[in-house]
Amino acid sequence: MRKQLFVILTLVVIAVMTIGPVIAQSEADLLDPAYFGLQEGQPFAGTHLNYLICCAAAPQFASLAAKTNEEFTAMTGISVTWADVPYADFQSQLVLEASSGTGTYDVVSWVDAWGPGVQAFMLPLNERMEAAGLDLSDFPPVYQEVAMIGTEDTIYGIPLRGHAQMLMYRQDVFDELGLEVPTTWQEVAEVGAMIEEQTELEAISMYYGVSGNQNLFNWLSHLWGAGGEIFDADFNATFNSPEGIAATQQYVSFMSDGLTADGAIAFGEGEGEEELLQGRAAMFVGWWWMFADTQNPERAAPEVQNNIGFAPAPGWEGGSAASYGYLWPVGILSSSTQQDAAFEYLKWLTHPTTEARVALDETPAFLNNVVVRNSTLQDEAVNERWGGLQSTAAEILADARTMPLIPEWPEVEAILTVAVNDIASGADTTERLNQAAADVDAVMERAGY
Repeated sequence: MRKQLFVILTLVVIAVMTIGPVIAQSEADLLDPAYFGLQEGQPFAGTHLNYLICCAAAPQFASLAAKTNEEFTAMTGISVTWADVPYADFQSQLVLEASSGTGTYDVVSWVDAWGPGVQAFMLPLNERMEAAGLDLSDFPPVYQEVAMIGTEDTIYGIPLRGHAQMLMYRQDVFDELGLEVPTTWQEVAEVGAMIEEQTELEAISMYYGVSGNQNLFNWLSHLWGAGGEIFDADFNATFNSPEGIAATQQYVSFMSDGLTADGAIAFGEGEGEEELLQGRAAMFVGWWWMFADTQNPERAAPEVQNNIGFAPAPGWEGGSAASYGYLWPVGILSSSTQQDAAFEYLKWLTHPTTEARVALDETPAFLNNVVVRNSTLQDEAVNERWGGLQSTAAEILADARTMPLIPEWPEVEAILTVAVNDIASGADTTERLNQAAADVDAVMERAGY
């Protein structure tokens, strides 16, 4: 009855989008298998799982790994080892491990756009989720699409770590200059010019480097906002359309107009964030997980700590504000010999209580604002802790988009990344986009499109 009551209450929360608590109401719940929908009696005691993941030092992951040892293992007798593959090497390691079928790893996470490359090696979760009374209805539409790797109804993963793009800005600078928070990229440029003229700060920290294809994150926000698309319905390249050209010119104008650091041509998102954290830039558009860094005295300069405002990533003047909604799902490799135990772990790992507790953890090393469930994005306690950050993220994610979920995307992405960097470095926008479009069309034709 207790488990049934919990399921009913959870569905009510999701249906009406209230902002009631999603966290456990007692310490006993945290060690109660029934509360998390786990099998009682420790049927998998002694089982060991290996989880292939990158960036284990990220606060959210570090917190989850610690709570796994302290709580999940105590409840179930299942132990879990988290791998820690550097992000730069993670995609190749993921594909190698998935395709080899050695059974070394049981649980894996992946970046949304990599899904088609590992889809054939992932265990469909539909039957297990249905038996457990679970579905994807508590997640934003973009995350549901990624969890199904672009299919109509096959679930390969459950959303675990996801990001909305946000504008973060120096509240003191905006207050002192009497500036309105910009809502479009054109307004960012206007406000930026005033900041450059009246302060010693960079107006906005941008990043155009090719590392990790990260320069596409804000470029896509420009492209989609302006009404451009990467492909048409037949997968012909269309990013060199008039809308695409205008979007790209606006994106690189922050470099050419001197509104960002000279080194931005080689920056990745980490270097871009650092300009904000060290007090050198007044604005930054990046993933929302970085907001926690602005409250961390070990990461942020004194003048930055607790002095950062946030707003949705800018849209396009007269257009839209659709941006990229980034996601790491978690799933089970079909080669795992411990699939039932692995699904027990997924249930606990992605449970709304687990998610909320990680976002409320005050431990400095675990400082994290990331949640992915609609119910947690609207949770009162979580939003109180983070000043309404999650509610703003929910607004962004409601119409966020993902990169094309096709096997050819990594090759296409590499072409676009270099083209955008070339344009930021001074190449003619139209000529370079036309060249990139021809290269992309060749890739797609070779693939049979």
